[in-house]
Amino acid sequence: MSIFSTETIVLQMAAKDKQDALTQLAKRIEAAGKLQPGEFDNYMLSLLKREEEFSTAVGYNYAIPHGKSPAVAMPAVAFARLTQPILWDEEEDDWVENLFMIAVPVASAGDEHIKILTKLAAAIMDDDFREHIDQAKDASEVFDIMHKFTA
Repeated sequence: MSIFSTETIVLQMAAKDKQDALTQLAKRIEAAGKLQPGEFDNYMLSLLKREEEFSTAVGYNYAIPHGKSPAVAMPAVAFARLTQPILWDEEEDDWVENLFMIAVPVASAGDEHIKILTKLAAAIMDDDFREHIDQAKDASEVFDIMHKFTA
């Protein structure tokens, strides 16, 4: 089973700030059935706690917010391309236009989480990957790109 899904990909997300972007993308993960029923708030808390510890902005106008939580039923990765850049980290003046959100259950958090994060970070550093993501016209194109570059 793939951790990627077209239902967790949105290409025109209007978000007013980081909190709004996190909430909207986490709702995609919830709607895809990847969270335990009724556990949305707990998953959001894990995301926000992680952001408080250290910004998940990774450069190139990308961020990889992630949460390890018992609220997660099965691993998932969601993606959003924002309609306007948002300030992700005020101290570092990091602006973000693209988000990959990782959701992993606590039980598989160690290895699974690191593998996903490593593959996404490596893909983001690849000029071809970013160009393909920028030019993708629909969720299925992004889905194919994610598989190609993170396999």
